[in-house]
Amino acid sequence: MKRRPPFSTARKPATTAVNTDDEALYRRALQCYEQGRYDEAFAICESLRSRPAFQGRACLVLGCIHLLRQQAEAAETVLRIAAQKLGSTDAWYNLALALTATDKPEQAEKAYRQTLQLDPKQPKAWNNLGNLLNRGHEWEPPQQAIECYRRAIELQPDYARAHVNLAFARRKLADWSEAGGPQPAQLLSIIDNSKSNAHDPLSLLACPGTSPELLRDMAASYARSRWRRELSLPPLVNKVADLSGRRIRVGYLSADLRKHPVTHLITDVIAHHDRERFEVFLYAYGPEIEDEERQTLRRLAEHFTSVSALSDRAAAEKIRADGIDLLVDLTGFTIHARLGITALRPAAVIASWLGYIGSLGEPRLADYIIGDAMATPPERARDFSESLALMPHCFQPNRALTAAMPVPNRQAENLPDDAFVFCSFNQCFKLSPDLWDDWCRILSSTGNSVLWLAPINPVARDNLRREAVRRGIAAERLIFAKWRSLPEHQGRLALADLALDTWPYNSGTTASDALRAGVPLVTMIGDTFVGRMGASLLHCLGLDELITKDRASYTALAVALAMDKARLHALRATLASRLPNAPLFDPQRFSRDLERLFQAMLDQRARGQSGIVRA
Repeated sequence: MKRRPPFSTARKPATTAVNTDDEALYRRALQCYEQGRYDEAFAICESLRSRPAFQGRACLVLGCIHLLRQQAEAAETVLRIAAQKLGSTDAWYNLALALTATDKPEQAEKAYRQTLQLDPKQPKAWNNLGNLLNRGHEWEPPQQAIECYRRAIELQPDYARAHVNLAFARRKLADWSEAGGPQPAQLLSIIDNSKSNAHDPLSLLACPGTSPELLRDMAASYARSRWRRELSLPPLVNKVADLSGRRIRVGYLSADLRKHPVTHLITDVIAHHDRERFEVFLYAYGPEIEDEERQTLRRLAEHFTSVSALSDRAAAEKIRADGIDLLVDLTGFTIHARLGITALRPAAVIASWLGYIGSLGEPRLADYIIGDAMATPPERARDFSESLALMPHCFQPNRALTAAMPVPNRQAENLPDDAFVFCSFNQCFKLSPDLWDDWCRILSSTGNSVLWLAPINPVARDNLRREAVRRGIAAERLIFAKWRSLPEHQGRLALADLALDTWPYNSGTTASDALRAGVPLVTMIGDTFVGRMGASLLHCLGLDELITKDRASYTALAVALAMDKARLHALRATLASRLPNAPLFDPQRFSRDLERLFQAMLDQRARGQSGIVRA
């Protein structure tokens, strides 16, 4: 949302006489609002809302201030009155913002549609309606959402945020047509030339040509635009507390403490924390889903608190009241982000980890970003607003190796018995025309081979088959997997011969799942954190020979391994021999390393210093 949500000074003709003193008060409230003196504006409008002639206008201002304060429920209450009394586009638009924030998508959609019925030339309303229609459709963005983004762009051709949203939605459908919207290079140019650089950088992580400097600077602009007020307030906690004679209180803040890849990665870390030295707090927001994964976390953590219903301020005050020494944000800019909580600084030390693989851009949001020397090398420290906190092996935790489920036969997965099977189970948005060129070149050079892909939506499947045919590859050489439970999926991965990493956004859990199953991974190392994840995993296993530096060597290595059975067999044997003792799949060892890193962060900050720390 904008720093100041819009509101109109126009109103319907009053049916009662307007008191000139009240009119002067109202104009003073508007002046205070425009000058950022929100407390004064709020007090005046509270006094005016009982006046029939000013109730709608006063409630609109009150609602906008509530929105700025992240008080969505209070905003909804007064904005309903404003919409009823004024019937203006601004009243309906701000009500839609409030209803979105209170997680009432159907009502928010109606409010946006009412806004656009009154004035269809509202690009922000079209863009936000597209986002709303896109909610809950991670795999297949509805065509309606895409059309909303296009309407926004028609009305405002330089509306970079709508361009980014449209491009990301199309990536999920593998829609790379020139006519459908800007290609990556054009998109970066649009962003570079836009009046505001306040765009969510998440959707650009997979965009070829995006530099780490651009991602850092975009993150900074976006954070300062969206959480400007919280960033301007005095921090709730200023210094590291005395830790002598007591356990360190570490808090994990996340929107994904449920069935989600982040929870899959951190559960064993939580389980193996040294409870004699650390007291563990989990703070959950986002979807309130009491599934098995959340129940497990409830049992493992000493404290589990849902802050979903709390404002950012109230959530931050709860964290401060719990006396958290070090707060770990596991969400960043990903879906349901609430960085307003960390912007208020409820702990003396804050670290960013796992959820968003990149810099948050604004130093106040996190003091440290947890990485490792391969994924976040010290020489690239300038790419981050945070100080680097380096794990000794790999930044990504993983569950311990367990007895794998029986490997099915290839026929059960529609795989040919006699073919060489390349695999990549990455989400569709990580694919690009350039990457597809490389994969089709690999298929073309290896003859009897197939590419085994993740289960994706039908539109994307058809588009990928069409793109393969355009590059001279028969559509039947693409085999899309069926949905399986995670244990079943991890078991079937052993059917593949070689995994292909995506670039510039590497595999994360997708890569570690393949390696866990004994399937080597070929990666191409990039400049960004997300572009170095595959290299980090392979380096941790001592398989640096699978890390390539450019597209030519990436494709050449994949082809060479497919054509040399003896070399590939030796490589798989090496991987299998290293897995049992690999730090990559030793969560207890990982937890000890992480705790040493936590201690190093706290010690450095207690000294009033900053900079790279190591476990």
